[in-house]
Amino acid sequence: MQVIWDRDRIDMTWPKRGTRKIVIEGDEFLWHYDACCPWCSDDVFTAGKSGKPFVLFIDPFPYAVEIGPGYVTKAIKWAQSQGWSPETGGTKAMSIDSNSQEFFWLDEGERHAKCIGKAPENV
Repeated sequence: MQVIWDRDRIDMTWPKRGTRKIVIEGDEFLWHYDACCPWCSDDVFTAGKSGKPFVLFIDPFPYAVEIGPGYVTKAIKWAQSQGWSPETGGTKAMSIDSNSQEFFWLDEGERHAKCIGKAPENV
């Protein structure tokens, strides 16, 4: 997946291989397992809409949750309930608390809860 980092806005080309579609309340979203965070080589999922500037990075840790369309749907719905949209953004990262099973936003620039640091600018 080609990702162009510009602080809060991400312009991306969704790869054909491995990108899946889900429909949430009539809206079509795409999600993709990236296999690794480009900043620390750990797993991360990306979700958004084709042609829209903002995406979600969904941390699959803890691995106690089953990653699939149901989990991605729950993550997107939670993000929308917090004011996120692929049209107005911004690009955000989120994870889930292993004890409470509740989602939470990660700090700006992080891609998952155990990332070794913030993403570099202009990468």
